[in-house]
Amino acid sequence: MPGMFGYVIVTAVLAIVVALAVRSLWKDHKSGGHCNGDCSKCGSCHKK
Repeated sequence: MPGMFGYVIVTAVLAIVVALAVRSLWKDHKSGGHCNGDCSKCGSCHKK
């Protein structure tokens, strides 16, 4: 049973980290902060 408890904790922490990463990517995408690599179609790529 103790081994199962550790597995559940590690899985929960991993799920939280993945969820936060996906949330960050989604918020960045919604705010227009993404780059598709095709600068000919993007007016704001690599602004300095």
